[in-house]
Amino acid sequence: MARHIGKPFNMHYKLSKRKTFLLLPLTIAFVIMAAFRFAGNALHPLEPLSQHYKTLSELNPLPNSSRAWMDTIRYPWAEYGKGAQGNTLWRTVYLGGEPEAILPGLVTPPANSSDQTRAELDYLLRLQQNRTPQEVAQAQYIANIGSWPNILNPEDPDFQENRKQLFYIASSVGEWYNDKNFPVTTELLLNCIQDIRVTEFRLKWHFKRARPYHLEPALKPLARISSPSFASGHSLWAFSEAFLFAEIIPERRADFLKMAEEVRWSRELMGIHYPSDNEASRVISWNLLSAWSKNPAFVEALKKARKEWKDWNKSNQRK
Repeated sequence: MARHIGKPFNMHYKLSKRKTFLLLPLTIAFVIMAAFRFAGNALHPLEPLSQHYKTLSELNPLPNSSRAWMDTIRYPWAEYGKGAQGNTLWRTVYLGGEPEAILPGLVTPPANSSDQTRAELDYLLRLQQNRTPQEVAQAQYIANIGSWPNILNPEDPDFQENRKQLFYIASSVGEWYNDKNFPVTTELLLNCIQDIRVTEFRLKWHFKRARPYHLEPALKPLARISSPSFASGHSLWAFSEAFLFAEIIPERRADFLKMAEEVRWSRELMGIHYPSDNEASRVISWNLLSAWSKNPAFVEALKKARKEWKDWNKSNQRK
């Protein structure tokens, strides 16, 4: 009986050793592949605060009692557009409820009466005094850029332009990098822009920050905007797309960020955004990408967009 029990045990032991020997290389290969996959999905860290954004952020953001009257001012309901309010009701695509709920806690506008806000208003006044006609023209051109997720009808006169503008931040790549040549990337961008717009208008609704010209009568803005100030919508889509394009074409990251920087500075030049609005959008943009990267649907879509980019380059190198 002991032999009868022992024989199967020995056979099982030998089989186990054989299985272990055969599975060990596969296990090692799996671990290596997983490591590479993790490394491939690791996000580029957010660039440190710089320029006047850093200097201004070092000032006191808390209320200053000597300017307490400023803290009574919020974005006026009379100027709040129906579209801006309605956009908060859109659904997100890649952004889940829990990650979205965290976003407002990542950024906080300085108090209206704070030393920081006062310094930001003074900065905007200096920009207003020194802006050139060429700078104004460029800022007004940028003001009309920005894609929307609800332009879906191909017969809509804005349909083609809306899709074309998805690639504005990647203009440095070339005119051939567009929605027609890169339909997979276009689909990814359209889904992301829906999340970006929802995030933009929900943040504005949450904070209802007055525009700079509501606090400083000497400011003469180049436009009046029908939504609150915080955070900047233009800066949000600009940096979100810059970070996203950098995931597809990493070697062009600096070019994409340069375009995003131009977009956010244009909003200050126009006198319609505080620098802190724009910096908040940069931070939120990076955190949007971080949240998206945890969604399998986004990860798969990004993988396809990267492949589309590589396939296009291989195909055109042969020509």
